[in-house]
Amino acid sequence: MRIGIDARMYRKSSAGIGRYIQNLIKNLFKIDKDNQYVLFMTAEDREEFEKLEIKNSLQIANCKLKIVTVDIPHYSLSEQTKLGPIIAREKLDLMHFTNFNHPIRYKGQFVTTIHDLTLFFFPETARRTNLIKRFGYRMVMKAACENSTKIIAVSESTKKDIIKTFHLPPEKIQVIYEAADDKIFKKPSLQDIDKLRKKYRLLPKVILTVGQWRSHKNLIGLVKAYELIRRKMGANLIILGQEDPEYLELKAAIDNSPYKRDIIRPGFVSDEELSAWYHLASVFVFPSFYEGFGLPGLEAMQVGAPVAASRAGSLPEIFEDAAYYFNPHSPQEMAQEILKILINDKIKAEQVARGFQIAKKYSWRKTAEETLKLYKQIIKSKS
Repeated sequence: MRIGIDARMYRKSSAGIGRYIQNLIKNLFKIDKDNQYVLFMTAEDREEFEKLEIKNSLQIANCKLKIVTVDIPHYSLSEQTKLGPIIAREKLDLMHFTNFNHPIRYKGQFVTTIHDLTLFFFPETARRTNLIKRFGYRMVMKAACENSTKIIAVSESTKKDIIKTFHLPPEKIQVIYEAADDKIFKKPSLQDIDKLRKKYRLLPKVILTVGQWRSHKNLIGLVKAYELIRRKMGANLIILGQEDPEYLELKAAIDNSPYKRDIIRPGFVSDEELSAWYHLASVFVFPSFYEGFGLPGLEAMQVGAPVAASRAGSLPEIFEDAAYYFNPHSPQEMAQEILKILINDKIKAEQVARGFQIAKKYSWRKTAEETLKLYKQIIKSKS
């Protein structure tokens, strides 16, 4: 088989989708020695791929691989006008679009991964300057769902959202879960952890969240909950992730907080520093109004951080009984559940133990195995 993969968001700065593409490709190469893969990457993605995989992986030598460099950004006009013909020239048996955005006039057989319907439920997430996101989201996602041979949903929650929104038959959608990457999140040294403590002059307790600055992430609600907690104990709020200059409401909430000096925003950090923050965390908080999978929470569990999460989207499905849940619309309830973990070592230890067990249920190898099986089923059914 000749299989194409849209890897134009391979780079780490692409956040959750980047993690998905990186780990899917890496594990497909480990398990599949028969088929040829054609990766479509921007120059930036290709450079990062070659550093991470070609120089450091023996498995890639056994894989039939071709990389096509396409400097065509996501959600762009050129994605619609130029990408389709480039893919068609490769004469693929199957194309895998790793996110909903794809050239809607592409006629080849393809599978689409739908991570969530955030932009559908929270349209304000789209940047005002991006016309494709602003005006074309519904059309492009609708086309992806209707024209793909199969849809990969990353959770049962996302599958239900797709069925309800686009009125699709359940059998067209297959749930294939993601996972936390144990190789990326190796335990940091005590020196690395101590370095962060000294650099930021951290208080005894550390409340951590990871994610982009988007309205559905409910970071304003977390800031309000943190203020209630801070009145009772010494704790820092750490917000990791790329800041959005357009999210003025969050910036104002932080700047106007009486505890703004204790709210730390390191920005987008390396995997090594991210690992150190997870290990430093007294509690990891997932305050979102909506999530398609919830990868950072699973990463936190895998390194031993207790989790408090909103009772929304896919989070109860993925975390099961390994999180303390709250109503994301209630800062008071959020603060209450976070405090339970911060002040009770027994509860914290129980949460950590359950988190380890939940994290073990998921693996990127299993993700790759189920994805490869789906590829084979699609191509076999069409042959």
